[in-house]
Amino acid sequence: RVWSGTRTSLLIGFAVALSEAVLGILMGVLWGYIRRLDRLFTEIYNVLDNIPQTIILILFSYIMRPSVSTLIIAMCLTGWLDMARFIRNQILIIRDRDYNLASRCLGTPSRRIILRNLLPYLVSVIMLRMALAIPAAIGNEVFLTYIGLGLPVSIPSLGNLINEGRVLMTSAALRYQLFFPAIALSVVTISFYIIGNAFADASDPKNHI
Repeated sequence: RVWSGTRTSLLIGFAVALSEAVLGILMGVLWGYIRRLDRLFTEIYNVLDNIPQTIILILFSYIMRPSVSTLIIAMCLTGWLDMARFIRNQILIIRDRDYNLASRCLGTPSRRIILRNLLPYLVSVIMLRMALAIPAAIGNEVFLTYIGLGLPVSIPSLGNLINEGRVLMTSAALRYQLFFPAIALSVVTISFYIIGNAFADASDPKNHI
């Protein structure tokens, strides 16, 4: 049951991390590189960022039928904001460096500048943030299931297992049903943090000079 629940939670985590990365990178690049869009994206960010993600998750779970797709959509509604803000700040730092100014003066298309000059410098930090987004998504799934708004009992997940184990905590003979999914959740969280740091170091051009 722990293995099956871990697979379900990892599926949700990977889907959320990939969706947030795609949206965050796209919006962040447009926000940081195209000056005319800065004010518009800043206002959108300020509005959406002031809405607590927990409220969105709870409301979305109430409105739609609880399922894996519902959780993924609910987490992605505002989850991409942090990635977009981070990418925007990094783009602003390197946007006006000499080689980028020279490329624009030579008539290089903006798409080519973004893909060749800007994004390669951000691969390491993007990998790290994607790796950290996976355990964060799993934690949100566990929280929603813990309060009774997550996946139905028929779908195994770490949230369901932890919620069931919490009910059995009073019985000493059955406490293992909480310990094992809690240990699995801890191992997943720590592993992705280590993997994210390793990928970030491996993809950082400064480490290959």
